Amino acid sequence: MSTICRSCWSLAFSKRGFAAAATPRPARNAKPLANKRTPLPRLGRQAPEQESLAVLIQRLARLKSENRRPRPEAYVAILRAAGDFSLSRTAPGEESENLGWQVAQAAWEDAKAGNVELGPEGMEAFLRIAEKIENDSAVGVRLDQSAWVDILIASADAHFLSGAETAWYRVKSSYTADEGLILSLLNAAGRWGRPDFASTILESLPVAPQEQHLAPLLEAFCNAGEVPNAFQVLVSIRDAGLTPTMATVQPIVSVLSNAEVIDQAFYGLEDMYKSGQPIDITALNALIDASARLGDLQRARATQTAATDLGLTPNVDTFNLILSCCITAQHRPLGDTILNEMSAQSVSPSATTYENMINLCLTQPTYEDAFYYLEKAKADGFKPSYAVYNSLVRKCITTNDSRWRLVVDEMKSVGYRLDNELHEFINSGGKPRRGEEKGRRRSDESKRSNGKGKQRSDKKEGE
Repeated sequence: MSTICRSCWSLAFSKRGFAAAATPRPARNAKPLANKRTPLPRLGRQAPEQESLAVLIQRLARLKSENRRPRPEAYVAILRAAGDFSLSRTAPGEESENLGWQVAQAAWEDAKAGNVELGPEGMEAFLRIAEKIENDSAVGVRLDQSAWVDILIASADAHFLSGAETAWYRVKSSYTADEGLILSLLNAAGRWGRPDFASTILESLPVAPQEQHLAPLLEAFCNAGEVPNAFQVLVSIRDAGLTPTMATVQPIVSVLSNAEVIDQAFYGLEDMYKSGQPIDITALNALIDASARLGDLQRARATQTAATDLGLTPNVDTFNLILSCCITAQHRPLGDTILNEMSAQSVSPSATTYENMINLCLTQPTYEDAFYYLEKAKADGFKPSYAVYNSLVRKCITTNDSRWRLVVDEMKSVGYRLDNELHEFINSGGKPRRGEEKGRRRSDESKRSNGKGKQRSDKKEGE
């Protein structure tokens, strides 16, 4: 048996792992491993002599014998070289035919035992070896299911879709994934925009899918650019007896990043309605939320008023989203209109509704109604949030309104403790802190400087 075979054999089967690997003959012109990651070469090509499997094993064994923690790159290099070594031995019956895989598996297990994260490069290398061993073996080698399960779990946890998908199709017929693994696989599919893979995972569920299972499918459709299909997932969630929320539709909101795509999504809802497909109100709310995030009150309001045209009944989230947009625009009259519409449609205000109205009132020079809505919220059984009290105190102090003391007393009576920032704001009489003032001055100076530069540029262009 050659020196490299003896070294690998010792490594793969020794009870002491890498430390027991036989010392191979050093390669000529050996160079230390660089700390910088390098792209993995294609498996099947011969590894450079200075990076041979024997040298890499020796280096790793030395690190471990010195109680030094190996870097992920050390394991990745061994995985890569093990694949090259194994695939260079193709004659049936050779003892070394499957040796490279055994070395790779030993390296993989050793990294796991030492809590060394191999990252995408390591998982890619291990996956490629596993695939090549099965696909190119001269004697039809098939790896143990446990190896593919290891790849499946590690890939799912790291959202490494290629490894997760390959391993899943290897084991799905004979392995039952637990709830945590299924969710990790679904999240990987959602992140990389693979609704087809997410659907395959959902088919293996032993029970009816819940929202936590369907939400990644919705995300997958969004990331694949299939927003109308994501709208249909919302209907499926509702049909399953669940209630989709604004948190559910955030993947949709995220991809509706400008007015054009928002309008396209709205036209998609119109097409669904005309074709007789059901629409969930949360789909429309997602469009309103996206418009509000752009500060586009006009588009948000137009979308909200189109609910009846789509056969939808607005819910409290629909109105709260418009109120939130009113705060940004400081549009108090529209806020009052929204409250009247809620009352006319028998939609009860929520804690968020009252909080939005309080904050909207605080954007106005006259803010007496903020206290009215504070009392109304309490009368309806809602405990005002710390943020609401904080805003009231700050508004009162900046306008020399002595009622800030009453607000602070009430905060304490309901169990809130003033944070340091609010304490400083009160003690300073509403003046900004020195650091904030300096930052504001620098910002103003920068704006003035940019303005002068623009004037000079305009002047030169005119000349």
